[in-house]
Amino acid sequence: MVIFQALLIGFLGGCLLVVTWRSLRLGWLPCGANGFKGTLKFWKDKQPFGYWLMFVVYSVGGVWAVIFALRLLAGQVEPLPLR
Repeated sequence: MVIFQALLIGFLGGCLLVVTWRSLRLGWLPCGANGFKGTLKFWKDKQPFGYWLMFVVYSVGGVWAVIFALRLLAGQVEPLPLR
């Protein structure tokens, strides 16, 4: 179960990092649903504060998840409970 948790958390963290890396080229970051309007997006040129705030949040979350997954595989942290 530890291996499955580590792979899942590492994959999700890696995906967050890929999203942030691609946003530098595309110029926008997705930020969840915006009701019936579709997806809420922060554009680098139109909303720079929101874009860079989400960029930092996504980057920190992705790095944290990858490091946590590596620590799970190394046995340095307890696996998540299954309740």
